[in-house]
Amino acid sequence: MAFKKIETRELPDIQSTATVYQHEKTGARVLRLANEDPNKAFMIGFRTPPYSDNGITHIIEHAVLNGSEKYPSKEPFVEIIKGSLNTFVNAITYPDKTVYPIASTNQKDFMNLMSVYMDAVFRPNLRHDSQILAQEGWHYHLENLEDDLIYTGVVYNEMKGATASPEVQLYNILSAALYPDSAYRHESGGHPRAIPDLTYQEFVDYHATHYHPSNSFTILYGDMEEAPAFDLLEEYFDTYEKSDEVINLAFTLTAPVKEHIDATYSITDGEDPTGKTFLTLAWDVLTAEDQLDLYGMEVLCEILMGNNESPLKKALLEAQVGGSIEGSMDPLGYVDMFNITAKYSDASKLETFKQVVHETLTQLVKEGIPTQLIDSALNKIGFKFKEAAISESNPRGVIFAIQSLAGWLYDEAPYLMFEFSHYLEEVAKRAKSGYLETLIQEKLLDNPHRVEVVLEAEPGKNDRAEAAVLEKLQEYKASLSQEELEAIVESTHQLMERQSTPDKPEDLDKIPSLQRSDLTIEQEDYNLTKKDWADFGTFYVSEQFTSGIDYINLYFDLSDFEAKDYIALGLLSNLLTNVSTENHSLSELKIAIDSHTGGIDSEVVVLENRAGLVKPYFVIKGKALHDQLETLVDLLHDVATASTFNNKTEVQNVVAASISDFEQLVDFRANMLAAARAASQLRPGSKLADNAKGIEFFSYLNTFRKEFESDQAEAKLDQLRQVFAKLLHRDRFNAHYIGDAAVAEEVQAILTDKFASLSSEPMGEAVHYQPGSKRNEAFITSQDVNYVVLGADSREAIEFRGSSLVMANIANYDFLWNVVRVQGGAYGAGYRNDRSGRLCFTSYRDPHIARTLEVYHQLPDYLAEIDISEEALLKKIIGTYSSLIQPKSAYDKGAAAFFMDQQGVTTEDLLKLKQEVLDTTLEEVHAYQEPLHQALQDSTVVVIGNKVQIEKNADLFDQIETL
Repeated sequence: MAFKKIETRELPDIQSTATVYQHEKTGARVLRLANEDPNKAFMIGFRTPPYSDNGITHIIEHAVLNGSEKYPSKEPFVEIIKGSLNTFVNAITYPDKTVYPIASTNQKDFMNLMSVYMDAVFRPNLRHDSQILAQEGWHYHLENLEDDLIYTGVVYNEMKGATASPEVQLYNILSAALYPDSAYRHESGGHPRAIPDLTYQEFVDYHATHYHPSNSFTILYGDMEEAPAFDLLEEYFDTYEKSDEVINLAFTLTAPVKEHIDATYSITDGEDPTGKTFLTLAWDVLTAEDQLDLYGMEVLCEILMGNNESPLKKALLEAQVGGSIEGSMDPLGYVDMFNITAKYSDASKLETFKQVVHETLTQLVKEGIPTQLIDSALNKIGFKFKEAAISESNPRGVIFAIQSLAGWLYDEAPYLMFEFSHYLEEVAKRAKSGYLETLIQEKLLDNPHRVEVVLEAEPGKNDRAEAAVLEKLQEYKASLSQEELEAIVESTHQLMERQSTPDKPEDLDKIPSLQRSDLTIEQEDYNLTKKDWADFGTFYVSEQFTSGIDYINLYFDLSDFEAKDYIALGLLSNLLTNVSTENHSLSELKIAIDSHTGGIDSEVVVLENRAGLVKPYFVIKGKALHDQLETLVDLLHDVATASTFNNKTEVQNVVAASISDFEQLVDFRANMLAAARAASQLRPGSKLADNAKGIEFFSYLNTFRKEFESDQAEAKLDQLRQVFAKLLHRDRFNAHYIGDAAVAEEVQAILTDKFASLSSEPMGEAVHYQPGSKRNEAFITSQDVNYVVLGADSREAIEFRGSSLVMANIANYDFLWNVVRVQGGAYGAGYRNDRSGRLCFTSYRDPHIARTLEVYHQLPDYLAEIDISEEALLKKIIGTYSSLIQPKSAYDKGAAAFFMDQQGVTTEDLLKLKQEVLDTTLEEVHAYQEPLHQALQDSTVVVIGNKVQIEKNADLFDQIETL
């Protein structure tokens, strides 16, 4: 074997045996995490420190997946998604590393994916094809001589969206200020102003230096055949000699260049900047080898800032230095940063902000941290780690692989993050002797390595910056000769031709794939038992192996609530556990929940089936280890029946935090918001969801905050009390237990006893809900890119069956990926038509609006004309089938069983759907042309995005407003 065993270690926290190997010829490092998890994972990563903001590491991450020596098709990454049973396929750029993880439960599929990725990282076509940089990174785009010259490219447009976020800007400012002599001073994703500085030669040279076995870290996780995996690694590693190039990420920590920084972020032109300033204090607190202190600081962060009653967060809220207060530990790689941020603030409050932080921390050191706070924080963090270690919904192997690099990348052991029980026990032990107070003193109060930032809102900043870029480009264009302009036009058309030219069949055939014989249809474990429950609704049980964790979901039927009430219900779901109860102050409630449970939260869930049956619920969810069952139910009862809405400050804090959370969605998930808004105009259930947690809810929050701060506070609180009181009725009360079936009877008995005091007054008549008003809408933000959605109700036109899912796979990966992403420059695009009949097209960080909508309408004709081989269709069938068999955690299986029952979906329906997928023919795909065309005749458009582009396309919209 070409690999030398370095050490072996048992890791009981993640039920794995870790063995570290080194490739003898090149020094390549390999970590084998052996266990019984069938969801196998592979990841290879490289140290990739950026040297500027030109995005080179991020663009290479995209580019290596654009064809390679063994797999020369333009995008083998997309081809394997189409025809793989993968449970995870991606590539991720971090400030200090780039990683390429995959996961699959099928051994053959796993090896196929591993082969494609190994060839991609070591033998990519980017080494000799400059058009890959042009497409994925940036290029001058000029289709006609008379057109305006522009920049475009997938990463360029992606980062225009990402860097518009004030949170992203703040993070970049802090990391650059705290670590001025490190790679962390650069935006690893790339900044739009610097991406066009990247040259092709830099691009190729960086790959050659950094993508070498000597600079690689490989993880193999799960129950797999080891020999083929190691043979494949050896095949690639052996073609290299050991590199003399040392990629060293460690650096000498130097003091910040500036301790105070003033900066601005963009809001929409004309928007009032008052009360929209960010104030931040940040410290460098750790390096990679300080594992004990890492866990200590995690516990300390939870103690100080975990909720609104945490001592530091509470003091800052009471001092009114900001409408929302946040704090976190941010691991950049070799270093960890602790920061505290006041949102919705003002620059004049900086001194108060700093004073409150200093005085509160000093008081905690002097008086000691209350034992209850320490114990509750330790329990909360320990529960989180335990649950993550057994969850199957997210591929654990991928998560563990990424975590292994936290120390390994810096020549520490790769398993440090997997011994959390040991470190948390040590923190708990030392906390009794003042360890956490010492951390406050050393890491925060006496730490000179800190920075303060005032980030103020500047109306129209992004629009002016974009206008300056366009002006610069036109000046550049004017300076070019006719010959130079024609060369740009020619290169533009050459790239467009490359993008629109299908791959050669022989190149596609080289990509490994599964066969139909590799697929087996198995019935999944979605068991659900309904039990009689006198005087209540229904008691549901899902028997699942949960490692001793009891999950209890309380479902309050909302079917007699008016649609307008769902807005208040949405706020109510955010308030519960964040306001006092009749039996506990908010501080006592938070300590009790964190000390005895894995968490309690609530939400409004609206289920709607294809027939239009709407089943809305107010859900309160809790989880705990079995020995805490009675305490969990006590707390659920307290939250569900005794929450009070008398403390105006508590309510104001929740409203401010809810607005902050929504603004994060606008920055990073605007496509989901736009899709939900479009659906709200088409289906009544979606309208209720929009009222409870969508754009309509956000509008309500802003109005609520303004009215609450005037003389209407008591009236608003009365509305909440009335809605809350209406919830507390026996016949709307249902419960769902997920866990050990032997415990179910005990759970039902305890719930019956605790909730016997609910009102016996019957529910009202069910409301016949209606969808929202149908209109094309645009919502203006300060971003430079757009999120373009087209929605329709497909129930009458398109039957939901397996072939419709295969058609969606073709729409996503053959059509939209190529036309909207590759040719159009958007970061992403998608098509979905779910079982309930909600059809939706979306784009993500898209430079276009009208063009993208035109593309959506071209899909029916594309489907009619598509001509592919049986082998190509089989790949799409396999990729579609994969989406139906993704691993789920025990909790997720139980929750899915409940939702299926409520929507009238059986396990037989799922088996039938899988068989229909496997039986799909090309003729069935062709036949979707007319039904899809018909569905799109009555569609609706929702766009969230750039003001200039929305106003330029104003004729597309019935209504335009600022979000």
